[in-house]
Amino acid sequence: MISLGSGALLNFAVAAYEGKETGEQALLRKLFSHLQDGDILLGDANFENYFLLALLLQAKADVVFEKNGARHIDFRKCDQKLGSKDGLFKLTRPVRPEWMSQELYDQMPAELVIRAVKNKRRTIITTLLDVEEYSRTEIIALYLKRWHDEIDFDVIKTTMKMDMLRCKSPEMVRKEISINFLVYNLIRALMGKTAKHIDKTPRELSFKTAQETLASFLQTLLGASGDWLEQKIINMMDIIGQHVVGNRPGRSEPRAVKKRPKPHKRLQHPRSQARRLKKYQGK
Repeated sequence: MISLGSGALLNFAVAAYEGKETGEQALLRKLFSHLQDGDILLGDANFENYFLLALLLQAKADVVFEKNGARHIDFRKCDQKLGSKDGLFKLTRPVRPEWMSQELYDQMPAELVIRAVKNKRRTIITTLLDVEEYSRTEIIALYLKRWHDEIDFDVIKTTMKMDMLRCKSPEMVRKEISINFLVYNLIRALMGKTAKHIDKTPRELSFKTAQETLASFLQTLLGASGDWLEQKIINMMDIIGQHVVGNRPGRSEPRAVKKRPKPHKRLQHPRSQARRLKKYQGK
């Protein structure tokens, strides 16, 4: 769970790399206890299903999700029309999924009322039903900000170099993830302090710049104290504040990898041993 306003990591769940209850929906259910009254959960179409919507409403949190591809929405047949491409729909409880106990299934409501709004490119499902408090344009604008989340994932995987975890045992992998997230939040806290210092929002600042600036100032900060330390922190924030990222609303990118894989075999042995193995010899 990531804060939309600051990019700070609020919480996370970890599971085995395969098997039951290891998917994104199962991991999200582990985080329900961390939601607070009035929270709005922003997510993609993967999370838009009846039981997640019902459980989140029980947790007193609202949602703004893109419509799941399997759900058919016809605005000509909505239960209550709220405007152009904006209406309320009643969903009927589907059959019990495998992960859900019969006891929990019996507690699920027989019907759910959801709101669907549509722009040119996508249909958005939300539990924010009050059209006067939450207009169609505001809901669409909120969903378009989900692109920040994609950038945050890229920062965590690429900038923080977490795309390939290096530890071997489950315990050490969890520690590696936790330490990386601790550093990630430290940098986000510095960005938040800088944003206040230069009267900007945290989303207007570059994470990469903040990371590199903090690394370059590290030795100076460790040896500083008192007023000199405060001055160095201000100098560091001034440098970070010089790099403001562009405003790119409604950003959408193809899900494709630009970098081509190399044709060589993967090195799966120590080099001293690999030099003697035929599988690594070129033709």
